[in-house]
Amino acid sequence: MFKFALQEDKFMIRFETFYICCPNCGSYLEGKRLKSEMVNQSILYSDGKTLNDNYITEPQKMVVCPACNHWFWIDDFVEPLVSGQKPDVFYTWNNWRFYGVKFGSNDGKTALIKHYKDFLTKIKLDEEKELYFRRLLWWAYNDFVRDRYQISLKYLFSGKMSFGVWIKNRRKIISGIRFFKSLRAEYVENLRRLNELLDGRYIPSDERYEAANLERIEILREMGSFNEAAVMLAVIPRRTHYIANIAKRVKKKDFWPFLVTG
Repeated sequence: MFKFALQEDKFMIRFETFYICCPNCGSYLEGKRLKSEMVNQSILYSDGKTLNDNYITEPQKMVVCPACNHWFWIDDFVEPLVSGQKPDVFYTWNNWRFYGVKFGSNDGKTALIKHYKDFLTKIKLDEEKELYFRRLLWWAYNDFVRDRYQISLKYLFSGKMSFGVWIKNRRKIISGIRFFKSLRAEYVENLRRLNELLDGRYIPSDERYEAANLERIEILREMGSFNEAAVMLAVIPRRTHYIANIAKRVKKKDFWPFLVTG
């Protein structure tokens, strides 16, 4: 295992920098990984997506080389595919991370969905990889609506945005909500398959058992399968702030993703 080099720029506090070598053409790609101590300062949503200063904390395991367009999967970020030594020439992180899409626009969010759907249909995947892409596809759909709370007057009066910025952001979110609703059928189908992949994946003695069940409850809630979600909630042995929030929304038949912390 190599030691990651620290980047000497504005990201130095938050990220460790590494370099990926494309196995097809030999080009180098700069990568970044959030430092473990920064995860507690991140924003968490009910679907499990975690952001730190608008950067997703989930590692990108499928890479599309910006030089030769070769697709390759990274199971472990270790040598020789990944190195901490800075090469003379490399593609910067923003050139290739999440396939170059611009997260700030609805067009960029649409492009990211297309990438994930392409991977699901054009690559032979085992269940582990399919689970990875379907979870990311779920999050990509939800990116259109996860900030719905920001369109309220209460949010404007919180002082977190100027009136001009709030108006512009509100228009974008409302447009995203309309588009999200138009994709509802394929969204639900992706969740149906994701729930199928998680069902029975872990046994009670597994460390991931409870987390997987909570994820399934959230999937069922967002699918609109409130009765099934309520049945699973009833056997969860403990109650946290997050679980209580899920239960409240199941009772109200509310299927929207929501902000948990941040």
